[in-house]
Amino acid sequence: MYEDQVKGRTEELKGRAQEAAGSFTEDDDLRSEGKARQAAGKLQANYGEKLDDVREATVKNPISALAIAGGVGVFLGILLGRR
Repeated sequence: MYEDQVKGRTEELKGRAQEAAGSFTEDDDLRSEGKARQAAGKLQANYGEKLDDVREATVKNPISALAIAGGVGVFLGILLGRR
């Protein structure tokens, strides 16, 4: 598990605890803040997972990764060259 995944899961757990505390104390602001923290944590964890998938694909298929990077570079060069 990579750093982004761990941080995301940690923030998600903090958000759950914060939401539970808000529910217990009937504090709507704390509950909403907890939900927002959960969503941000889930987003960061998903980002870490996708980044991990890209790393694995790059290691397994380095030629394909180079071809894709080259294609993106050519495409950006054409777009920026038209200005």
